[in-house]
Amino acid sequence: MISAATRRALDRYALAARELSSASGERSAREAGSSVEFHDFRPYQPGDELRAVDWRAYARSKRLVTRLYQAERTIDVHVVLDVSASMGLGDKAAHARTIAEIVTYAGHRDAVTRVHTTAGASSPTAQGRVGLARAWGLLESSAPEPAATDPGTAAAPGPVEGVRRFALGLPRVRGAALAVVVSDLFDPAPWRGALVALRARGLDAAFLQVVGDDEIDPPEGRFEVRDVETGERRAVDEAEVRAYRVAVQAFVRRTRAALAQAGVAHVLLRVPPEPDALARERWALAALRRARVLVPR
Repeated sequence: MISAATRRALDRYALAARELSSASGERSAREAGSSVEFHDFRPYQPGDELRAVDWRAYARSKRLVTRLYQAERTIDVHVVLDVSASMGLGDKAAHARTIAEIVTYAGHRDAVTRVHTTAGASSPTAQGRVGLARAWGLLESSAPEPAATDPGTAAAPGPVEGVRRFALGLPRVRGAALAVVVSDLFDPAPWRGALVALRARGLDAAFLQVVGDDEIDPPEGRFEVRDVETGERRAVDEAEVRAYRVAVQAFVRRTRAALAQAGVAHVLLRVPPEPDALARERWALAALRRARVLVPR
């Protein structure tokens, strides 16, 4: 669960669902606006308009609070966390979970936001603090699936199949909805089937690709490597490491191009070696702001 300090910082930002969506204005996110519908309070932040300050609350408590109002536009948000075996490499799963928690927090203030995993788990439909608690509970209990080392054991679905099953498990959306997929996207299967399923359910999508530096730019040397999806081990030399580096960077470019061709937003988030939880939160918040996934309210 992200810290209170990070939550306070996030209160000044909203999920940029309109920018992440490929649809037009009427399918934008519900956002804090100037409509007459009261939405919520939050502590006053420098830069807030004085007309939004609740002066009656200040007279009672001597604390400045800002009233937030709800714009009329609305969109459902689904956060999909990849829990396939490759997400267990290094500290990637913890970083991905932090990103999912931040996106969920930003989304829940303005929209019905649910959390799902590629293994098929889903949080209940709820909004506000109750919905946030349930969504975060699912994220905190989620962990990468173990590799299928036993030939008789079926492997956990990769991100492509996991996203496809998630989409097909939803009813057809009549209004507007956005799926934010947090994954390393490491899957040899083509994304076309999953993207078709998302569109068939009326979902726009944004893919936040979380990868470690060692996965994109591994050090030179001789190593024994293990395929976390299958458990297979093999020795590699320096030439193979260089070939891998070229291949994985080409894979990222192909994936980005395929998503762009389908009109889907893609953001590459390279994970720094930061094991500390607060450092992870600072990194994730800064990265999502730079990528315009989060925008000022």
